[in-house]
Amino acid sequence: MEPSMNTISIVTGANRGLGRNTALSIARHGGDVIFTYRNGADQAREVVTDIESLGRKAVAIQLDVSDISAFAGFAEKVRETLKSWGRDTFDHLVNNAGHGEMAGIAETTEAQFDQLFNVH
Repeated sequence: MEPSMNTISIVTGANRGLGRNTALSIARHGGDVIFTYRNGADQAREVVTDIESLGRKAVAIQLDVSDISAFAGFAEKVRETLKSWGRDTFDHLVNNAGHGEMAGIAETTEAQFDQLFNVH
């Protein structure tokens, strides 16, 4: 498919799985990508390299979406990235970050429930 976008997207949780595939698809269609990862810095660097190999721009920003205190720093990094790319806005947001517990409801602790709620 011929690239048709010239947009900037933010994708949460894009260092692996569905988020990674989404970020790469955006890049294949001509979009630049700012994405987050909680863990897996090596995977995140690979995604940046893959996107750049498609001729697009990419930045990976470490973010735990359940940690509200990290949002201001994340927003500042997004502003800095956008400015370096000659923009002050982005076009799309893909809220992909997720978290799951492999426990039945009766075995789920309050801390596990809180973590699920904070992410989703």
